[in-house]
Amino acid sequence: MKRLVILLFSLMIITMFGKSENVVVAENNNQIAMNVATYNIAAGRGTDGAYDLMRIAEAIRETEADIIGLQEVDIHWGNRSNYDHMMERLAEELDMYYYFATIYDLAPETGREERRQFGVGLLSKYPIIDAANREITRLSTQDPNPAPSLSPGFLEATVNVNGAHVSVYVTHLDYRSDPFVREMQVSDMRDIMFENTYSILVGDMNARPTAPELSPLFQRFTDAWGINEAPGFTYPATNPDRRIDYIFTSQRMEVEGSHTYQTNAADHLPVVAEVKVIPGNHSSSIRGMQSLVEQLAERGDFANDRTVRSIQRHLDVLAYYEKKQREDKLIKHLLTFKTLIEQLNDRGWLSTDAYEEVLADTNYMIEYYQYE
Repeated sequence: MKRLVILLFSLMIITMFGKSENVVVAENNNQIAMNVATYNIAAGRGTDGAYDLMRIAEAIRETEADIIGLQEVDIHWGNRSNYDHMMERLAEELDMYYYFATIYDLAPETGREERRQFGVGLLSKYPIIDAANREITRLSTQDPNPAPSLSPGFLEATVNVNGAHVSVYVTHLDYRSDPFVREMQVSDMRDIMFENTYSILVGDMNARPTAPELSPLFQRFTDAWGINEAPGFTYPATNPDRRIDYIFTSQRMEVEGSHTYQTNAADHLPVVAEVKVIPGNHSSSIRGMQSLVEQLAERGDFANDRTVRSIQRHLDVLAYYEKKQREDKLIKHLLTFKTLIEQLNDRGWLSTDAYEEVLADTNYMIEYYQYE
């Protein structure tokens, strides 16, 4: 039985994995295809108002998803979901690995021992080799006088898809009409996702594609629905009139197709995309390049600490301009950085592998920002 039990509490991260790599190479030169999905399961309640977790499981099964992010997941929450551990039951029924990230973690009800938890989850047919519950800005629904603050509930997992380490993120953004909190949440998510190479973001964004607060995601990542002419409405399930559930992918990933799946198992429709990983040892951001250099330094690919510091200083500048979205400055400093790497190579201060890997990333980033 392929099941993995990991619970994340509000102020703790419990993880049972080894450290993941941010930059990896697939084991072969073939593209790796997978079906990725997102589904707000409404704590197991269908459009008829009845709780039926096996109906949710059947809907997930019929999507044929290899990896699926879930929102509005209960763990021993209350009567509305029979106090079920929903992730454990779904993983067992579907024979998948799972990971759960708590948004709210409350004391047990009187007479019960289990803590009441609510959050987002991930089910995967592929092994989950690392995971974390990351913090983004939230406005609590459990506080009578909430204020925006960093809180858990942004799920990050590294999934080993036939040799390619894919970073999968699951999110559920603020539902309020005022976009202020969602703007902060999108900024927080982008900063976290910049840390990795192959990245997929799925979730209920509670905003339509034209919402200004989502524009940073559309600018940096690929909207899996973008290849379709249909509107892709996902809510409400009985008569959908808006698209608020999304799948985004990073560079070096291709979307072959996407669709919604018709079901009344919850009040949202699942979204499914066929995604292909393009093998290659490349970063898709400056943050990814920083991680690569750290790994190369640990491996001993640089002649001395002075070489490492010189490279890191340049990358720090690039990371600053990347965060500020200053493409003009990025291109200028990337060209300077490329010259630095070539000079260090001429002096024999970095290994051939390090030179080729860092140069390939630099050329990729130059091309990306020149044609963005």
